[in-house]
Amino acid sequence: MNQRNRNYPSLLASGILACLSAKAGAQIFTEDFNGITELGLNGGPVGQDTTTHDLGFGGNLAGWSKSGSGTIHAVDTANTWPGPTANPPNWGVMIWQNNVITQSAGIAGSNDSGVDYSIDFLGAGAVYEGADQVNNGTTDGLRIEVLRASDSAVLHTFDQVVAQPIGVGDLGLTPYSFNYTGDGSGDILFNIGPVNADQGRFQGTIDDLELSVVPAGAINITSFTATPDTLADSEDAVTFGWTVTGMPLDSLEITPGNIDVLGDTDGAGIGSFLLATGPEGTTEYTLTAIKGGDTVTRMVTVTLPAPEITSFTASPSPLALGEDFTLSWQVGLSATTLVITPGDIDVSGDTDVSGAGSIIVNPTESTTYTLTATRGTSISAANASAIVETPPNPNALAYESFDGLTAPEGNFNGAPAGQVTTTHDLVFGANLTEWTNSGAGTLHAVDTHNTWPGPTTNPPNWGVMIWQDNVITQTAGTPGSNDSGVAYNIDFLAAGAVYEQAGQVNDGTTDGLRIEAVSYTHLTLPTIYSV
Repeated sequence: MNQRNRNYPSLLASGILACLSAKAGAQIFTEDFNGITELGLNGGPVGQDTTTHDLGFGGNLAGWSKSGSGTIHAVDTANTWPGPTANPPNWGVMIWQNNVITQSAGIAGSNDSGVDYSIDFLGAGAVYEGADQVNNGTTDGLRIEVLRASDSAVLHTFDQVVAQPIGVGDLGLTPYSFNYTGDGSGDILFNIGPVNADQGRFQGTIDDLELSVVPAGAINITSFTATPDTLADSEDAVTFGWTVTGMPLDSLEITPGNIDVLGDTDGAGIGSFLLATGPEGTTEYTLTAIKGGDTVTRMVTVTLPAPEITSFTASPSPLALGEDFTLSWQVGLSATTLVITPGDIDVSGDTDVSGAGSIIVNPTESTTYTLTATRGTSISAANASAIVETPPNPNALAYESFDGLTAPEGNFNGAPAGQVTTTHDLVFGANLTEWTNSGAGTLHAVDTHNTWPGPTTNPPNWGVMIWQDNVITQTAGTPGSNDSGVAYNIDFLAAGAVYEQAGQVNDGTTDGLRIEAVSYTHLTLPTIYSV
């Protein structure tokens, strides 16, 4: 991308763009990532989750090598899906859990002894079409390594946690900056990969990477740290440390909090400040230095991890109506609150000092229970299902549970995700005894007793999902089902349906199930049910 031609209203309001341009010196390298070729576009009938931006995968970029599944993933921040493409493509590279891109050659003049260099780039969250693959906004991020070109030795490592995508047409690109001082050992090249590898999520998006020489005597923030940068509990103390150049400065401030730290900085530009009461949740702090007409910033993230729910189980499942049912959990300590819904049951008092606890409930219908644990403003949650079995009507002429379906092992889920929204297990291409099927992918089915990932803890309870052209038909009639003058009743359970892509969910208004009662003389008696 060409940053000068982009409009970032929220960033302009905060002055961040001006900060970066004010301190930049002679630019010796730039990469806008628009030279990506051979992209497999979109990969499915939707754009990026949340933003709807156009997507690509499996691309190549001149001057860079790549590794990891699906690389190079890319997002076109200038265009949303569906097309046509209204603007020239403006690609940014998305880093999936194991993706790494590496420059093929060193950058001339990038490591002269004693010279200060600035690394500037745009960073944002990342996701493809599956909502569960989005970076988590707290520990996931971009890792930029400065490698010596001659032997690939790591000279510097910079990690940048990025926020999640914001909304339609807005990836949330934010300018970031790092600095290093050359040691004269040889030219460098960049290696870009994940901070939090192999978590089944994207780690972030990078664009407009630049390397510049910082002018001698210019104001600069060469370091800004937080200790600890990961808190054990809400409001724990944090010590900030920094080194700045260009002293004396007009102002030096940490936000949020508008903390004036100029008086905590010595003549060499080295300072520290104790924040006795730290943040209530994960917070990005910004150090801003101003001198004359120049402004520079540097950011650091203090993370407050959510309490870890290591297990949340239900037993027995399935159970008979009226039977007692036990919910059990194991939670990491330092949880501020522990609540089970539905019912808003406070279970802090039912949890021992090791974080283990249990309660007995008596559900009257199948219910999904959610345990929510908080530490400050950081939240984690886990689900457990109570499956209440209701026997079929003994007077029914016919009953179909759909649990007898079969499918090749590879057709279960089909990708590393469960059903969108619910995370229930999925299957496609199945067969069901005494039924025929037609339409793409039939039979599709959802296991209402189990969620992804496994292992499967409950007996499967399959329900058939009807995709746009799917039809299933019984192969034999039901005796006594069409006697003259007799009234018959058809009962069934129904719900909405979706596979792994949010764009495929039924619309809730005009989409629905059509059940046709067909006689041997081919008379159809259709009834349509919206779900």
